[in-house]
Amino acid sequence: MPTTSVRRLVGILVLLGCLFGLLVWYGSLAPNPSVGAYPDSEDLGPEYDAWVGEQTSLTGTVVETDPLTIVSEYGTGELLRLQVTDADVDAQQGETLALYGVVEPDNTIRALNAYTVPSTNYVYMYGVSFLAGLWVLGRLARDWRLDWKTWSLEPRESPLSLRRGLVDTRQSTEDHDA
Repeated sequence: MPTTSVRRLVGILVLLGCLFGLLVWYGSLAPNPSVGAYPDSEDLGPEYDAWVGEQTSLTGTVVETDPLTIVSEYGTGELLRLQVTDADVDAQQGETLALYGVVEPDNTIRALNAYTVPSTNYVYMYGVSFLAGLWVLGRLARDWRLDWKTWSLEPRESPLSLRRGLVDTRQSTEDHDA
């Protein structure tokens, strides 16, 4: 049916438009501590004094350990240097420090909670996510096929296997018989 393909295409375009609209809407939200959206370095950097006394949640790279000082990037590569007090954490220079605290005068954050994030966590996170994505893509290609006439995914009659190769022999013999 030709209308099925058109309807699916329109549906895909509508969903992509909604996704784009939600991304723009979410990016335009202002910090709102009453719902857990605390100001971060993007908010503190340009107008630090306006946030004094407010709670904040941000991350930064440790540049000094005595006193504990972090640098957080905001805007177009500008740096916000902050001294952290009351942090019960053993942070080393170069580590990433995530903290939740209260904005104090003179670029100081009084930490209510702080922890370090080892750089190996990011490598592990991206590595595991990449492998999981490959696994899902492999399962999708193995068990499903794309029907170009109806623009839909349909289950395969027999899954693809590496022993038979990545060609669905049953599908290709049906095409030759027709």
